[in-house]
Amino acid sequence: MPKCSLVIDLGFGDAGKGLTTDFLASQHPEQSLVVRFSGGHQIGHTVSTEAQTHTFSNFGSGTFLGVPTYYSEYTTLFPPAILNEGEFLKNYEPRLYCHPLAMITTIYDIAYNRALEKLQHHGSCGLGFGTTIARNKAEIFFYANDLQFKWVVKQRLKSIKNYYETCLKSQPTEIQDYYKNELKDYNEDYFIDSCLAIQKFYSVASLSDLEDKFEHFIFEGSQGILLDTQHGFHPHTTWSYTSSKNAIQLIKTHLKTISDIDIFYVIRCYQTRHGNGPMAETEPVTLQNNENEANVTNEFQGVFRTQALDLELLNYALSCDAIHHQDLHSHKHLVITCLDQLPHFSYANLLQKLDFKFNTVYGSYGPRRECIQKLLD
Repeated sequence: MPKCSLVIDLGFGDAGKGLTTDFLASQHPEQSLVVRFSGGHQIGHTVSTEAQTHTFSNFGSGTFLGVPTYYSEYTTLFPPAILNEGEFLKNYEPRLYCHPLAMITTIYDIAYNRALEKLQHHGSCGLGFGTTIARNKAEIFFYANDLQFKWVVKQRLKSIKNYYETCLKSQPTEIQDYYKNELKDYNEDYFIDSCLAIQKFYSVASLSDLEDKFEHFIFEGSQGILLDTQHGFHPHTTWSYTSSKNAIQLIKTHLKTISDIDIFYVIRCYQTRHGNGPMAETEPVTLQNNENEANVTNEFQGVFRTQALDLELLNYALSCDAIHHQDLHSHKHLVITCLDQLPHFSYANLLQKLDFKFNTVYGSYGPRRECIQKLLD
């Protein structure tokens, strides 16, 4: 019987979802499908092998193993980025399946996002994810299904451009100027060409269409529960459900024969936050072996911060996620990453203070899947 594994970040993101997804995909790569159920093209999940390190944004973290990726209707796609990353990864034969109603981000969404962020300082990564969601809520649509039709793409872009021109009328002059400046080098023809060019990388499909083709569905989460639109802390949240909520809905709707659900909760052994917004008031940490940290200061997100874990926040995040699968039998696992960076960290002390029990606890002592070991069974 097919099985599902959910990879969920218990913090503010950046805990090691890419590493965990790659680890799970390596168990049966020829039978696996990575499912993106939240977020979209704005994520950055780093996977390292002996040969190379790559931060995946448009393809799932099982791509090095030849595992294809499915984008659900809850996600976003940005065609130029798919084209660029797909060409970079072409030796791995990267493959996407996209739900026909997966949402398309345009340069207009990105420009408006960046203009607003310059004023609001909410900690957005500046890639248009939130504005794409907001535009769709306003019923100005652009879907994966549309990408196959050039005339339709042109009309969608015209509607979206007009939508933002209307939105700008109520914004301060500095926002209007920043938006126009972001578009000054924009080549719409290139965007349209990229919409057509990425057809070699993807197929339009429902998850139901793929149920009989794979044995292991790995749901690769985005960001973290503490950034969730329901459970995070406004206004420093994402426009997405980063808990297991969407994944559970997809399983119930499309994967009727699933027998086992395993949830892998991922944390670093210390607290992190990339971007503006509150962190729990814990003591600072002194890290080692973190010279290759993938998270760096970003013009829009801001500085990447680290502190000791806060047990109350971990228990809060676990309790929030439990809300969304109370009626399902699932196996819960904990993955603690970056243990090589904080050598005095005691996972035994952590487990004693958590309100939830886990079937298995894994620890990662390095950036590669081979560095993950079972700590407690």
